[in-house]
Amino acid sequence: MDDRETLGALILASRRIYRAIDAIDYGISERLGIHRNDLRALNLLEDGPLTPRIIGESIGLTSGSVTALIDRLEKAGLVERRPSETDRRSIEIGITQHRYAEIASLYRQCADSLMRQFSDQDDDQLKAAAAVLSNFAAAMEQVAATSPFENPN
Repeated sequence: MDDRETLGALILASRRIYRAIDAIDYGISERLGIHRNDLRALNLLEDGPLTPRIIGESIGLTSGSVTALIDRLEKAGLVERRPSETDRRSIEIGITQHRYAEIASLYRQCADSLMRQFSDQDDDQLKAAAAVLSNFAAAMEQVAATSPFENPN
């Protein structure tokens, strides 16, 4: 395979990964009984509480839509509103501890599958794969940051 074919194979593999992750997210959102954007918000909150503004900016929702999203997640017992530790006038949204374990167990299946799939790879192969995936993520983040999909009119 020449470089062009190899890069083409990488792009096709990335599309397969995206479709698989999309199907997994669909299944998890169905299992939790929530909307897809609700799950996107939960994924953002995995690393800690965020303000509604940051959630909205990250997912591309208006403030009214974010309020409705937070209300749905709070009603489902998945998140809670907390006073901000840095700004008394603000609130932060965090995942409730009792539901975090449930969400984590659903995603654990993905981690277990990856561990099985790559268990026979040596450390150098895993480091190379991690570097390729990191570079791929950086390229996609760069595309997302440049907003090439906005309508110029």
